[in-house]
Amino acid sequence: MNHWLPSKEQKSQYDNEGYFILRNVIDKDLAAELRGVLRNVIMLPEPGKFVDFDPMNPMKDTPQGRIARYRKLANFCVQSPLIWHNIHAGEKLLNIARYFLGKDIIVKYNSCFLKPPRTGSATPWHQDNGLWRDGETEPFNFWIPLEPATKENGCMQFIPKSHKTEIVEHVLYSDSIHGELPRERVQEMILKNGIHHIELDTGDVVFWHSNMWHYSPPNTSDKSRIAVAGVWTNPEIMSQRKRGIQNCYWAMKDGIVCYDFPPESTAIKNKDSKPPNPYQRIQD
Repeated sequence: MNHWLPSKEQKSQYDNEGYFILRNVIDKDLAAELRGVLRNVIMLPEPGKFVDFDPMNPMKDTPQGRIARYRKLANFCVQSPLIWHNIHAGEKLLNIARYFLGKDIIVKYNSCFLKPPRTGSATPWHQDNGLWRDGETEPFNFWIPLEPATKENGCMQFIPKSHKTEIVEHVLYSDSIHGELPRERVQEMILKNGIHHIELDTGDVVFWHSNMWHYSPPNTSDKSRIAVAGVWTNPEIMSQRKRGIQNCYWAMKDGIVCYDFPPESTAIKNKDSKPPNPYQRIQD
């Protein structure tokens, strides 16, 4: 593997602020291919659905309607060799992960996020660890846009230094789409540390600590925002988890990239695992 590593300044930023950015990790031609993979998938009819290709009826089951409807393709990247081998198990990115996690690397989470023009909704303030609720504190997260991510089309926002907090118990409000950080605490943290807007060009990558407080606003622009995300971990971290293991796959063993496809699932278990309690509901 090549020696593609974070700089001393980037490592310092990760320690102090909870994230760092690398530019031009994948080229624009590859990004265009990956966008094509995703758009082809979301335009396909769902099993058992009659497909009406009438472009004048875009919010029903037409290709345009599906593009407007999809927000996330969870655990999709293990179904796409082009995405898997170039991103989650790509040598450049794994070299970064190895720097932080060691020579045995597991993909804990893989997903594709789609924010269509004018319809892409917000993702509330949260910690990834606060949603997983599995007790792990040191997985290594990444997010890579396949087209520019800007303030206008809903780029992520980070509260710098928020990764130094504990894993905060997430709650549900009447309008929550999933568990989120208590809103009063978010405002307190913003007043204390401010917000960083993570604007990225096609093929840039942002890496962050899984305790980081982050948010993504709605896409009110005329431009879409498509990105691939993932989380790497290692066997030592996973052995401490408090929940059962699902959808975790080997990306590197003993420093060697795993090129098998479909990727090999992990067999690491924790006999003491148990499901978390329901989120607390807040009446606001």
